[in-house]
Amino acid sequence: MPAKIQSLLNLPFPKAIKNGLVDKISWGRLAGSSLSLAIAEAAALSNRVNIVITESTPVAHRLESEIASILTKGIDVFTFPDWEILPYDTFSPHQDIISQRLLTLYQLPKMQQGVVIVPIATLMHYLSPKEYIQGNSFVFKAGDTLNINQLAEQLSTSGYRNVEQVIEHGEFSVRGSILDLFPMGSVQPFRLDFFDDEIDTIRYFDPESQRSKDTVDSINILPAHEFPLDKSGIETFRQNYREKLDINNEKDSLYRQVTEGSFPAGIEYYLPLFFEKVSSLFDYLPDNSQLMLAGEIQQHAEQFLTDSQKRYENYNVDKLRP
Repeated sequence: MPAKIQSLLNLPFPKAIKNGLVDKISWGRLAGSSLSLAIAEAAALSNRVNIVITESTPVAHRLESEIASILTKGIDVFTFPDWEILPYDTFSPHQDIISQRLLTLYQLPKMQQGVVIVPIATLMHYLSPKEYIQGNSFVFKAGDTLNINQLAEQLSTSGYRNVEQVIEHGEFSVRGSILDLFPMGSVQPFRLDFFDDEIDTIRYFDPESQRSKDTVDSINILPAHEFPLDKSGIETFRQNYREKLDINNEKDSLYRQVTEGSFPAGIEYYLPLFFEKVSSLFDYLPDNSQLMLAGEIQQHAEQFLTDSQKRYENYNVDKLRP
């Protein structure tokens, strides 16, 4: 366990009342970086996962940087990032953002202590069910018996893109007995060297020089997207689409493209159609979570709803993307 920091602010913390409930307290006059110090103390002095809800993404990034510089190593601090696209945009989030979101959703239910920062607008989005993330994540180890072609097929089914040269998250490439892979949630890509149907070695590699680096024992592979792209996911999408929206079967329509296995930019805002039920970030929180509201949360939540409604009214005239 990391050494706990000494309290400098002597702030009060919520206490248990009864029936598993805790009281609610307010901290005030935390100017400058003192808010980050207060949150860092809360994380270090209690064995809880502290969920910090902020007004905006810039505030979330600033708090993450400040809190991480205060806390000792061993206590996780990270932001659950926003897609950074506006509601109903016709382009998708960057792969690095999706990678960080998937990693957070995978790690969050297992966390014991730390700080997770989330902007209020990001918190208000629907998410895939927890079972989807956990059920579509895999661990491969050196020495595992696995056919390279079967692995490539499995990666394609999970939404990974088969490319000539792996450069960014969500890509893989097969060259003879070598499979290069940049898993979602990973900082670096990996090179798997097969001997017949066995993973002989797993190494990091540099995507710029394409040279192998240090050997690792195992890798964790998360799904490539926050929604399923397999036959079952497509069929669920089609069924929900028919129930909720008017079908337009023109070549460029969203319904036709997904039916044919193509996923146009901006498909993320149709995530609820890929599942029988959806979740929120609250469904991923461990039992020992402690919520912190930092700033004018209500005001920014209402503003996000107002902006989303305006964009809905502007974009809802497109029959190809209802």
